[in-house]
Amino acid sequence: MKNVFKLFLMVLGFIGVVNLSSVYAQEAAAPAAAAPAAAAPVAAAPAAPAPTEEDKFSFGKVVSMADGQITVKEYDFTKDADVETVYSVTPETELGNINAVADLKTGDDIVIDYIEKDSKRVVTTLVKEEKGTEAMPGEGEAAAPAVPAAKNEAAAPVADAAAPAAVKADAAPAAPAAADAAPAQK
Repeated sequence: MKNVFKLFLMVLGFIGVVNLSSVYAQEAAAPAAAAPAAAAPVAAAPAAPAPTEEDKFSFGKVVSMADGQITVKEYDFTKDADVETVYSVTPETELGNINAVADLKTGDDIVIDYIEKDSKRVVTTLVKEEKGTEAMPGEGEAAAPAVPAAKNEAAAPVADAAAPAAVKADAAPAAPAAADAAPAQK
């Protein structure tokens, strides 16, 4: 049993060394790959703006809408309470699951990406959550079992695939290895 455990630790250590060496190899190759790209400037086609650290995310329920603004009831983790927050919606705002902001109703669940500009929260993306996608098991209907059990048959325990059989506490003891066995008599 000790030999199996030692072997397991050696394999685990080997995997760790291989992972670290691949990280160092990637870091060494990155500056070499960046140099040719800097030498030859290429005109890029205009694309959607890449997310920056200024982009933020929120979600909640629609409280009201008026004059390019939408008020959302959302949870504030710092205050540990629900708060109502006003967001500005522009013609550039990308919409999901709706054709226009006017399609939203009070109480609709939405997810938004926004940026802070001139002390305002300007929505860049607004998606209406569809009914049935936000419910989690335990919040209403009970979750259906993954595999229906046969009649009058108890479910068999499932072995943990991540743990080797020799390390499992409930595994049958392994046969002694040849080195541990008593010497054969002649």
